[in-house]
Amino acid sequence: METVDKSNLSMFCEDAMPYGLLPKGALSDDNTYKNDEIIYPDSDGKPMAENTIHFKWITTIQGGLDSMFRNQADVFVAGDLLWYPVEGQPKICIAPDVMVVFGRPKEHRGSYKQWLEDDIAPKVVFEIFSPNNTDAEMLNKLDFCLKYGVQEFYLYNPNENKLVIWERDLATNQWNNILFAQNHKSRLLGIRFDVYADTIKIRTPKNKQFLTFVEKDIALEKAEKIAKDAIKEKELTFEILEEEKTEKEKALESQQLALKIAEEQKAEKEKALEAQQLALKIAEEQKAEKEKALEAQQLALKIAEEEKIEKEKALEEIKMLKELLKNKFS
Repeated sequence: METVDKSNLSMFCEDAMPYGLLPKGALSDDNTYKNDEIIYPDSDGKPMAENTIHFKWITTIQGGLDSMFRNQADVFVAGDLLWYPVEGQPKICIAPDVMVVFGRPKEHRGSYKQWLEDDIAPKVVFEIFSPNNTDAEMLNKLDFCLKYGVQEFYLYNPNENKLVIWERDLATNQWNNILFAQNHKSRLLGIRFDVYADTIKIRTPKNKQFLTFVEKDIALEKAEKIAKDAIKEKELTFEILEEEKTEKEKALESQQLALKIAEEQKAEKEKALEAQQLALKIAEEQKAEKEKALEAQQLALKIAEEEKIEKEKALEEIKMLKELLKNKFS
């Protein structure tokens, strides 16, 4: 049997049982065989959780991991599910608080019988230390997990806020105890553990925190409120923009109307100018006609004067001629 560092388990309880194999009594001898058929019970007869804190952490971790891997069909996450690693040996089993199996489908199971699962063992196990747990019990689980293929083992005591981590050394096939869990990142899951004064927070690779159902509801309500406020703000902004658009359209219509009126006034002025220019032209033509008529009149008067002078000359000549004839014949 591989050795395990037991020094970090003393923080969890004082009345540790002697280190050894799995404690007897996890399964009843009466349930081992029935009609020559090996029975693998779906329950070890123990409660899932011993108190509300224990239950909260189991459901939070299981739910957080299940949600994180929801889009990966070949990652199976279970809570308080009996794991039977060896066919024909129903007493060789444990029920981890949470376990993660890679390479197996998300299906409902009464228990995890490894030989029916392509002989794929869980790779990550979480245990939440409760008041009735003992160091020996945890050591047995740790040894069991090392023997049957688990690569990461997390033990958390919420009452003491102590987190202890073991990772399998692939070279030596032994556990490496992670002494400093602060900001520790799981090499298989990618999750990070942030240790605070009174609790720990687990975060996904995308920095999303594992939450309880109540915390999720609160976060969802906050998100919904933020979304509703954002929608209201967008609607208000849209209304303001619509009003501004309407005002701009009205202003544009007024401007276009003013331009139209100005164009019409311009056209009227141009028409008036054309009429004025036409009137001036007509007046000029009339003036020219009058001047021509005056010139003709003046010419007629001149001709009449000239004719009058010619007549007068002719009369004078006739008179002189009469005088000459009179004098000649008198």
